[in-house]
Amino acid sequence: MIHLILKLLLVASPVILAAIFHMIVVRYNWVSVTNYPLDHKVTFRSHRIFGNNKTYRGVIVMVIASIALMYFYASIVSSSPSIAALNLLDFEHYSPLVYGVIYGLGYVIAELPNSFVKRQLGITEGKSTSFIQRLIDQLDSVVVILLLILPISHFTWRHFWLGIIFYGLLHLAINYLLYLLKLRKEPY
Repeated sequence: MIHLILKLLLVASPVILAAIFHMIVVRYNWVSVTNYPLDHKVTFRSHRIFGNNKTYRGVIVMVIASIALMYFYASIVSSSPSIAALNLLDFEHYSPLVYGVIYGLGYVIAELPNSFVKRQLGITEGKSTSFIQRLIDQLDSVVVILLLILPISHFTWRHFWLGIIFYGLLHLAINYLLYLLKLRKEPY
């Protein structure tokens, strides 16, 4: 089981680090010129479509950071046989660029439907009202990224289902850590 957890942790490390970097970028308002809402402040039924928290900065930072970290990850995998044994990505057939784009875009795009629903329900940005809403907040990106890499990696359905549980719990833990470090306003 430890071996499986190490595999899951390793394969998620680029997107985890990209998301943490994104929180730092937001906290210190770096590249503020790109901090413009994806929905261009358009409303639907008198509510914003996604709100102010879904920005071009998020897309740009997540995609670029995911690509850069995926290349770093691939270089570590290629230079370390022990880490290569834990790798679940197929770098023989797909470049780190492909995985980086999938991780970055998958992470951001997966959050948009949930943001849309929350705005339409009048839920304040960055808040969740119920356990189910918090669960969706933690799992939307996880499920989408896993579904996208499943056919182009060495992931099995077992990895997929265990990944949902493991990454969901890991996401909660990282969010709480970011909250303690004052990089998030809410602990989940």
